[in-house]
This record gives sequence, structure tokens and C-alpha cells, in this order.
Amino acid sequence: MRPLTFLVFLFNLSLLSATAEEGQHVVSSTLRSATVYRSGAELVHTAIAHLDRGANELVIGDLSNAIDISSVRVTCSSNVTVMSVTFSTDYLRPETVSRFVKKLQDSIAAIKKELTRLEVLSKSAGELLEVLNGNKTVGGTNTGVSVVELAKMIDYQRQKQVEIRMDISGYNERTTELNQLAYRLDSQIKEEEKKKASTGGSLVLQLLSPSAGPCDLTVSYLTTAAHWEPSYDLKVINSNDPLHLFYKAQVVQTSGIDWKQVKLSLSTSLPSQGGNAPVLKARFLRFVEAMRAVGYFAAPSPANTLDNKISGNYKTLALQESVVIRGAASVGAKDELGDYVTLNDRTMDAVFDIDIPYDVPGNGMEQGVVLKEYQLPCVYQYYAAPGVDKDAYLLGQLTGWEKLNLLPGEASIMVEGTYIGKSRIDPGSIQDTLNLTLGRDKRIVVKREKLVDYSSVKFLGSSKKQVYTFLITVRNNKKEKARMILKDQYPLSTDKDIETELLDSSGAVVNPDTGILTWNLELAPGESRSYRISYSVKYPKDKVLNIN
Repeated sequence: MRPLTFLVFLFNLSLLSATAEEGQHVVSSTLRSATVYRSGAELVHTAIAHLDRGANELVIGDLSNAIDISSVRVTCSSNVTVMSVTFSTDYLRPETVSRFVKKLQDSIAAIKKELTRLEVLSKSAGELLEVLNGNKTVGGTNTGVSVVELAKMIDYQRQKQVEIRMDISGYNERTTELNQLAYRLDSQIKEEEKKKASTGGSLVLQLLSPSAGPCDLTVSYLTTAAHWEPSYDLKVINSNDPLHLFYKAQVVQTSGIDWKQVKLSLSTSLPSQGGNAPVLKARFLRFVEAMRAVGYFAAPSPANTLDNKISGNYKTLALQESVVIRGAASVGAKDELGDYVTLNDRTMDAVFDIDIPYDVPGNGMEQGVVLKEYQLPCVYQYYAAPGVDKDAYLLGQLTGWEKLNLLPGEASIMVEGTYIGKSRIDPGSIQDTLNLTLGRDKRIVVKREKLVDYSSVKFLGSSKKQVYTFLITVRNNKKEKARMILKDQYPLSTDKDIETELLDSSGAVVNPDTGILTWNLELAPGESRSYRISYSVKYPKDKVLNIN
């Protein structure tokens, strides 16, 4: 009865499918364009359907599985009226296997076949070995055997056992190799499966057509399953050349379909943000209980700030002054991939229209897109604060950057053909100059050491006076001159029982409000300079003061 019941079930299922298809038109769609926002994307599909006169139910497949149904727009030709639109997930879409995966699967099938053959050979050889081991009786109970025959029999068994054991060893070794190969192939198949898009979606349209015939449809909608992130490549050839900035995008989508040869546009706006202007309400102040943090302090970037540490109190001192190395350059775009990208400035956002058709898989993996390449006038500067970091940093200042529609993003830095590391571009500034950290330069050597012979401790009545002296040495190992800003500091006091005094600044520009000393340098190739800083701290001798 079970086979008959199963056949009846299949027959009923086919009847249900046939009934569902009566009066229903199923068509595939083609993705034409994708406008990707910082969060979300607008997809535009086209399809051709043959409609009957009157009411029609049309199922359009190959759509995203994450459609914002309120954003769906359907345009039809031939005066066709759209009466309703509903969304459904397309679980019945046949899965496609790439040629590469098919070859991997065929290879695994061949390996399994060979493993089966080796298993049979190994088992047969093992059984033969058992027969030889179990048949050690030579001659009968009443019949003797000569010494020569016995020797021949022993040699035969020994030789045969060695041959069989060698065969079994070879089978086992080959089996191990094939199992390892099958594991690697299966791992590669799983890796390829990750690249496949998930299940897509479809729209069910109720249409009213005045006549029978073909109908061209355009479907657009918003999906949340896509976004793009800006990234940059910064290249510095030398301090006299402009800064090369490559504006790139990393596009990610998990919309359930692969985007193949689509017209791609990238928008700087965020459609998910509300369109209502903010409303200010009353803001009330109240006292709160201060909490003391123990053992943890946020560490600011050494290239931009100095830490003033005394008695456990941390104070951030911002870098304000700067010395520059001026590079003569003019703004211009290089005639390469940037020629295929058009930047359209609109009222609310900027859109990069890419003329080259792009493939973006739906597996969530990043797809790199080159947007623009600029050669920008840049003012270079070296900066060092050896009290907090022993390295010198190359900094760059860009002007006119607001015209580039830059967004916050990670930047990879190349200086004179050497990869330096990563930095971050943050254009969220109201200043005219955009400051960039271009990495450490080991060819500018900075050393700061304490001069013990010029440091002392004295006791004056109930007070203790300590003198600290440091020698700062800077050397330019580059083949060209280097201008830089060198900074150090002496501690300040907010306690009346603690007195600090700057004794020697070596001609530095001193800011008494922050305790920061600044030297503006221009070093010739191979030139070294030294600067001395000395200060004293006086405080009650029965107190402990942590001075760095």
C-alpha cells in the first residue's frame, strides 16, 4: 500500500501545481540597474509578459528576497492597470551549479569509485594473507617431506607474504592520499557554496489588461540587503609631488540574487534615515554623581595629541601649530578608470554613475569598485613628539577637499613605493583643511634621553625640589631636506602645593597654558640637531608625586 499511497500523493501534487498555473503567468526578470546607498539599494528589473484580455495574475521571479513592499513601483505598457502587488519568497527556484563546482563534484565521484576499488583489493589481499598464515602444515601425518621441499615452501610463503603486505601498504597509502584529496575538494565546494546567493523572491501582480498581447514591465523597489563603504588609497611619490588619492567603494549585497552586468550607481545618501526635520525640546540640567575610573585611560593618537601626566591626572593637549613642506601640484583626474565614472552632485546627495557593467555576487563578499582618482595639492609636514612616541610621522594637509564628496573611511597608505599601513579619512570637519596622517617615517630619527648628570633632587625645609633634564636629538636620513615640527612638554600644576618651572627650552616656542614646547625645523640631508629641555618640580617632601 505504501508505494500506491506515494504515487497518489505525487499525482495530487501535480494536480495542485497544474491548478495553480491555470490563469497565472510566470515570467523571469532581468536586473538592469542598481543604485546602492550607504544602507540599502534601489533595484530596477525589466520583464516581458504575454497577458490575456481581462484579469491576469502575473508572477515575476528573480527578484530580491528583502523587498520593501511599500517601495515597489510597477510600470506597464499597453494601458495595463496594476490592481495589487504581493511579495513571496521563491523557494522553488532551481539551483544552478557552476562548471567549476561540477568539475569538483565529478572529481570527488571518481575518487570515491577508486576508493571502493582499493577497499576491495585490500580486503582480498588481507584474506589471502590469512590463508597463508593459517596453512603452515607441510605434508601429511604419515608422509614426510624432504628438507629441500620444506625450504622451497618456506621461501614461497615468505615471498608471498612480503608481496601481499607490500600491496596492502600501497593500498592504504593510496587510500589516505585520496581521502585527503577528497577532503580538500569538498572544502573547496563548500567555499564555492558560500559565494552563492540565497533564495530569491518574487512579486505576484494582479493586472487588468484591455487586450491580449505582450506587455513590457519595469519593476523598481528598495531592498535593505545591500550597502557600500568608502575606502581610499593614498600614494605619496615624494614631498614635492601631489598626493594621489584613489576613491574606492566596497559594495556588499545579500539580496538573494546575483547582480550580473548591471548598471551600477553609488549614492552618498542614506534612504533609511527619516525625512522629517528635527524638533528641539526643552533641555534640563541636573547634577550627577561623578564616577572615578581606576586603571584605565583612553589613549589618544600620538600623532595628534600629547599626554600631560602628573599625580594620576591625564590631560589631553591638542596639536595646533604646524610646520609645512610645500609641494607644488595642480588638481586633476587621471584618465583611467575614473573616466568611466560620472559624479553627479544633487541637492541632497552625490551619485557616482558607473558606465562599466558590474557583477556583484549575492554572497555578502566585498566587491571593490574604483570611483575616482585624483592628484591633489598637498602640504606635507613631519611631526614628532618623542615624549610619547619615538617615531616621526608624515602628515598631509589637503585644501579644496570639500569638492570631492569624501566620506569617512579607511585609507591604505603608500609612501615612495612602500606600504606604510592604514589610516582613516574623516571629512566631518568645518575647517578648510583636511589633515591626514600618512604614517611613520623611519628615516627621520628622533631620540629623547634623560641627562642624569643635569638632573638633581634637593630638599628645602619641608619641600622637595626635583630637576629633570632631557636631550632631544633629531636626524634626517633622507636624501632631501625635511621640514618638521618637534614638540615636547613640561608638566603644569593645578595644586597650590606643587610648583613647576621651565628652566631651559633651547629656543622653543613655549605655550605656558599647555606646557607645550614647539621647535620648527628644516633639516638638510644627513643633518642632526639637538635640543635640551629642563624643568623643576617643587612639592612637599612628605608627598609622593608621579612625574613622567
